[in-house]
Amino acid sequence: MKGMRKTTDAGLGPLIPAVLAPPEVMTQAPQGFIPPPLNPIGTRLDTQELAPGVYGLLSSKLPVDNSGFVVGAHGVLVIDAHINGAMAGRIQTAVRQVTNKPILYVVNTNYHGDHTFGNYAFPAETLIVAQQKTAEGMRDIEGQKRFLLPAVDNDPTVFGDVQLRLPDVVLDEYLELDLGGRVVELYHFGHGNTPGDTVVYVPEARVAWTGNLIGGEGTIPLLIEGGAGAYLETVAKFTHTLEVGTLVPGHGVLASGAMLGRYLPYLSELIEAVRRAVRAGQNLEEALAATPLGQAYTPASAGTDSPFAAQFVAFAAGIHRWNVWRTYQGMKGEPT
Repeated sequence: MKGMRKTTDAGLGPLIPAVLAPPEVMTQAPQGFIPPPLNPIGTRLDTQELAPGVYGLLSSKLPVDNSGFVVGAHGVLVIDAHINGAMAGRIQTAVRQVTNKPILYVVNTNYHGDHTFGNYAFPAETLIVAQQKTAEGMRDIEGQKRFLLPAVDNDPTVFGDVQLRLPDVVLDEYLELDLGGRVVELYHFGHGNTPGDTVVYVPEARVAWTGNLIGGEGTIPLLIEGGAGAYLETVAKFTHTLEVGTLVPGHGVLASGAMLGRYLPYLSELIEAVRRAVRAGQNLEEALAATPLGQAYTPASAGTDSPFAAQFVAFAAGIHRWNVWRTYQGMKGEPT
């Protein structure tokens, strides 16, 4: 850790009433936006050892969610519970192929259902851990199902088994979890893709799970619920606090800490480009036309032989149009 004061702020017991609603934004997306295909049918979670006792669970079907787990002397911490009981079961099977130690914790990196719906399928004695705003957002499970439906081919049976299971442990900015001879650090640097984005960090391995805050190699940010300025501040704080060797994204292929150096200039350039468009009196369509995704941020491929690879460039361009739209509306003071 490079510079953040270590303050544990965890709570047990009832959560405060929810004040966040899942974003009903997919239907408002600008032309060209492609919802990420998250239907897990046919997906493997391939185990990759990233350091002794530190494992990534990498989706074979991008951009379906990745996961992972960390093993200590006393037990295991799992990162994200996936979208349903079947996928949560695959995570537990992967853990059991490595160790029979108990799963002590499941950390939800954000409140979206593809990261949290599988909570209920873990043992009752496993503690679910999440940031306060993530915990609040999880309460509206039916809203989350509606939000995710376009991303799972409009097939509600994907999460037909899901039961709401809220966190047992809630953090604010920072929390250490001791697994026995190995400490895992949880950080909330601020609002990014969601209000409660949480980074899970194993310091001696320099491995970070980033949820939706930082995507896989070749990606750009997706401003689902926030502004570019807040996202920029969050990523800058992340960059200045942690030294990341391996980055396990919530979606996409493994990356290095260099991905932070991709997100920072993208967000800065997005803000400046949209500001110029607004000052020039351009309408939204003119702003979109004047702010194409730069060559530096245009991926050649998804870095994989996944069937989604053919869509990846168009997907990135659609995300950029979304980001321009969100940023433009924010600068104009209009609702998004």
